[in-house]
Amino acid sequence: MKRDLITQTIEKIVLKEGKELLEAQSYLTMRFRISVDLTCLSKRLKKLMQDEQAVA
Repeated sequence: MKRDLITQTIEKIVLKEGKELLEAQSYLTMRFRISVDLTCLSKRLKKLMQDEQAVA
């Protein structure tokens, strides 16, 4: 998966810091003024998790 701002934010906040997707969504809105739906974030998180499992 490409390492765009949304993917980097999900990796940083959700996977590394252990916070929820809602916090990642608010971070994207406040920092970059990017409005992303929670379902879109959850799909990207699932895809990231699948990619990590495929690599391992």
